[in-house]
Amino acid sequence: MKKRAALAFNCILLLGCLAWLLLKPALTGPIRYELLSAAETASIKETYREAREPFFTELLFSGEKLPFDRSTSTFYLPLDMDMAAWETGELTAASREVRLLFEEDFTRESKQEAICQGKSFRFYVLLGEEYQECYLTPTGLPILAIETEETPETGAFGGMVYYWEAESKRDWTGASILEAHIRGNTSRIYPKKGYKLTLLRQNKKGEVVPDKRSLFGLRSDDEWILNAMYSDASKIRDKLSADLWNSFGSKRTELPEAKLGTDLVYVEVFFNQEYWGVYGLMEPVDSKQLDLKKEGEASHVEYSYKSVTPQDISTEELIRTELFEKELAGYELKGNHTAIDRTSWEPLFSYLELRDLTDNETFAQQAPALIDTEGAINVWIYLQAALGIDNRGKNMYYVAKSNGQSEKMYFVPWDMDLTWGDSLKESTGKNPWEVGLFPNLYSERINWPIGDRLVELDVEDTRERIRERWKLLREGPFSDESLVQSIDGLVHEVRDSGALTRDRQRWPDSNSHADYELFKRMTLYRMKILDYYFDGNLEAYMGLGYE
Repeated sequence: MKKRAALAFNCILLLGCLAWLLLKPALTGPIRYELLSAAETASIKETYREAREPFFTELLFSGEKLPFDRSTSTFYLPLDMDMAAWETGELTAASREVRLLFEEDFTRESKQEAICQGKSFRFYVLLGEEYQECYLTPTGLPILAIETEETPETGAFGGMVYYWEAESKRDWTGASILEAHIRGNTSRIYPKKGYKLTLLRQNKKGEVVPDKRSLFGLRSDDEWILNAMYSDASKIRDKLSADLWNSFGSKRTELPEAKLGTDLVYVEVFFNQEYWGVYGLMEPVDSKQLDLKKEGEASHVEYSYKSVTPQDISTEELIRTELFEKELAGYELKGNHTAIDRTSWEPLFSYLELRDLTDNETFAQQAPALIDTEGAINVWIYLQAALGIDNRGKNMYYVAKSNGQSEKMYFVPWDMDLTWGDSLKESTGKNPWEVGLFPNLYSERINWPIGDRLVELDVEDTRERIRERWKLLREGPFSDESLVQSIDGLVHEVRDSGALTRDRQRWPDSNSHADYELFKRMTLYRMKILDYYFDGNLEAYMGLGYE
């Protein structure tokens, strides 16, 4: 009997402890911190002197250090902006020698309004006879913070990178050793740079090895792209385009493990304790993404090539070259290769020879064996819909997949910032590459050579396939309702997180004023134009052409 009573008592005690742990956040408020009265605020400035140099740089939420902008003494707290209730936790200092005093009970305000409006809540930090004014800003996006001895303009650098999730407070922070370099071609001239990140860690033996992580719901890996999105006023073109391509074009039945595309999530970036703006964190289109057979894995190595600039010499001259390196005539051979020779480039040469064939009959016969015609049709439709003018001669991956006997070329569109009507225009200021909306594009055809040939020659009933494919797309991801929903969802992410306003303040000379209602109207207008031409009027459409 005594044992039963003891067991019952212990169960009750355990349940009580669990109940206390669950109820404690509700009893003490969502976010716990020490609050000041108005009188106490005045007495602080009378009793203490303001510090000449900031001494407080480490604010903790639930024991985890928050990202910090030194120039404004502002800490950022990433939160779930779609959840109305404030998260639970406690704001404390990393050092026991300082005291934190908040000026207002900010959790009485609407969390979603505070995030959307980018509100900053003031608090005071006391140390000895000094005080420091600091601010806390909630944000609705995840955060990356880069710490290095170098500057953001350094071509390649090492350091550390820290990350904070926005949608969870369990396992919501982390850090990696970092190797990085500036990436991009035209975008390199902009003050807000894009970067390629490589994450590393030290194992138990003290060796530095790849640190493969799944960041913010993306794939698990150690290689990442930070897209600056500097020239895109809307900040939604790249992600809208990537999402739409993934909805119908990035998966091929015969390549079940490959993804011919990328995913992108929005993040806010800090660089050496300075707020650096909103970025797109992207998966690279690499051998892992494309499921390429590497050297030593199969008798037939598979290759991928990226067009980084328009082809600068003729195909005939290119094929006669005797110097084979990683870059050739505007193309870049991707991946790691122990040796680079003609064999490494032969799949691309074969594709370019097909593309440039003057004999239409030979082209029509050879194309189905040498290229993924289904994927080419998808890309052609996609470029027409998204107005991908910058992807005609560059910003495309060419992926040579092998069936054991021969290679077939697949296509992956990439870098979709100059889309949906945006185009380079003549500069009127200090920026040599200005971007602006070019409405005339909405009634033009986007010429892409390989796709154009398939349409013009009606290879394997290309015109009927386009008509049928477009009808299905207009009932799905390219329907008016779906497009509006997609655009509104992305605008919600960048604007209602507070990030768009902060990015515009940080980069006032960037393209920073987007009319989202105009964006939606012109997108739907483009769909209506394609409805007409793709339903039996392709011949007239091919007579158009943006050059």
